[in-house]
Amino acid sequence: MKLSIIIPTYNRSQLLSHTLQSIADQIIQEAFEVIVIDNGSNDNTKDIVDFHLSRIQNLIYMYDAVPGLLTGRHCGVKLSKGEILCFIDDDVILDKHYASNLIKSFEKQPSLHLATGPSLPNYEVSPPEWLTYFWESNNSFNHCSWLSLLDFGTNEVTIDPNFVWGLNFCIRKKSLIECGGFHPDCMPSELQEFQGDGETGLTLKARDKAMMAKYIPTLKLYHFVPATRLTVDYFKKRAFYQGVCNSFTALRNPAIEYKRSIRDRLHPYYRWIKHIFLKKQKREVPIHIEVIQEELRISQLEGYQFHQQKFLSNQSVKDWVLRDSYWDYKLPNQTSLIN
Repeated sequence: MKLSIIIPTYNRSQLLSHTLQSIADQIIQEAFEVIVIDNGSNDNTKDIVDFHLSRIQNLIYMYDAVPGLLTGRHCGVKLSKGEILCFIDDDVILDKHYASNLIKSFEKQPSLHLATGPSLPNYEVSPPEWLTYFWESNNSFNHCSWLSLLDFGTNEVTIDPNFVWGLNFCIRKKSLIECGGFHPDCMPSELQEFQGDGETGLTLKARDKAMMAKYIPTLKLYHFVPATRLTVDYFKKRAFYQGVCNSFTALRNPAIEYKRSIRDRLHPYYRWIKHIFLKKQKREVPIHIEVIQEELRISQLEGYQFHQQKFLSNQSVKDWVLRDSYWDYKLPNQTSLIN
């Protein structure tokens, strides 16, 4: 098996159905498998997967209710047979040539470790005017990390691994294992203290190991952006979450300050937040946008402080943050389904 497409999902059966249909429409089928990891859904997710069994040649379903995106990712790795792993979200639509282009790209470039492609918006409603101020643009490089949207144009280019985001995350299996796998991500709110930095921890390691990453324009997908994410309230929650992630990164890597100048230049969120703290803007920003930016800065700081306090006061959180790896992804007092 050349390719394993891994889809963690939780209670989003209708969106998942569209994702699976786009996989069923791929111009090739026999060269890849699809692994859906159900992270504790109580909707009709299983029925949706069953419906597509006759449409997707190699479709696997597994239920594992251990909370967090890490469950789906690492459980998917354990089940996978592919040399190339592709992690996608359960709300994306793949271009019909996606799988074929992905396999060809890795076969033609033995030195390629990670890849991504255009992650374009599929808005549920027209986006608000203030959203334009949360896009980063540099020549043909456009991205909005707040919504995981990215478009670097029509040419294949070498990129920093930190631009390979989780909704369109392609990597050689051996490279993922060498980097130690993913960190915790997308924890439910009641377990927020166990949130980690997700794929960022992995891509920082990939960068340290000088692993080549590329933006490949033919690895195109469309990412559903619901109306609920086009609000300031959502962005504030996202900023709090990012603060928790930043705390996790700093606590696991005491040398992070040493790397900060490099990281700030390369990782879009860090570069954006640095501009906010230093009050540097590339263009005139209206007062109401400055108000939103300040609210997000405060939310990010609150998330960072929340996680730092939990780390200092809760031994379970400290032990969790400082684990060597998360292949055994069980939380404290949780039973893992991986042996």
